Amino acid sequence: MAMLHSLFTVLMPLVYLLVWGCYMWLFLTDHPLARRLVSRLALAVVFLDLAATVHLSMELQRLPMGGPLEFLGLLALAMLATYLVIEKRLKAKNTGFLITGMAFLLKFLSSALITPVREASAFLSDPGFAGHAVFILLAYTALSLSFLYAILYLILARQLMRRQFGLLFRRLPPLDVLERMSVGAVELGLPMLFIGLCLGHLWMYDLAERVTPEMAALLSPYDPKIMATWVIFLAYAGGVAGYRFLGWRGHRMNVMAVVGYLTVVAAMGLIQHFFPSFHKFQVHEEQAETSQLLQERNDRTIVVRHGGDV
Repeated sequence: MAMLHSLFTVLMPLVYLLVWGCYMWLFLTDHPLARRLVSRLALAVVFLDLAATVHLSMELQRLPMGGPLEFLGLLALAMLATYLVIEKRLKAKNTGFLITGMAFLLKFLSSALITPVREASAFLSDPGFAGHAVFILLAYTALSLSFLYAILYLILARQLMRRQFGLLFRRLPPLDVLERMSVGAVELGLPMLFIGLCLGHLWMYDLAERVTPEMAALLSPYDPKIMATWVIFLAYAGGVAGYRFLGWRGHRMNVMAVVGYLTVVAAMGLIQHFFPSFHKFQVHEEQAETSQLLQERNDRTIVVRHGGDV
């Protein structure tokens, strides 16, 4: 198992680099072979990385999100998978060099610098919280891609206004396609954000029944991160409604996408820094009791299944 984990650690950055190289080949040359190859190769890498993530989760007995570097590795997978869905829907491959380049950088940092996380949050071993965390990660990844496509739209629009018709202008999709990619990423992320929020609420109420009243008091639906995430969901839903029904298009729509995303990042950063929250991936004293209670619950489950003492 350790040898297989070491193999994945070395292999994954290399295959991500290969994917980025193929997308860069497509961007620079627009070669037909590269156009046929890139999506299939990227999809194969997604499945390979998914297998590596499942293996690591089984080895750690938790979601591999126990530290910043573990998170970066999972973020790289989420970014590549989300991009492929958008690419498939809109048939636009020439922006892939940017997304796959970022995914490679994240995977490289995760694999090259990662060290074993000896103490991670007990929540990451709970299937309910793990499902919630995965959907939230996918949702915010989609919103991040929407931000990147909006940036590309504004860059391309500026080049068009200044009549600068360089390689970037020739290779990037038309402005309307970039706008649809940005909005499409939001439309992909919103359902996952809603599912993640609902799973989080269900898990929280379930956990409150399994811990002491003191611990249950910390699990509040009015947690700052939960409230902020609902506001983010409603704001982005309003933006999509404006795009679909109110004719919000062009420069204004993409500026709103950029400003909105930067506001989200700033708000979540301030909440993380200044407001207490039970959303922590590192172990804290108040989670020690939760870890013990979750372990006792698992032990009781084993006893019931086997009809005897462990």
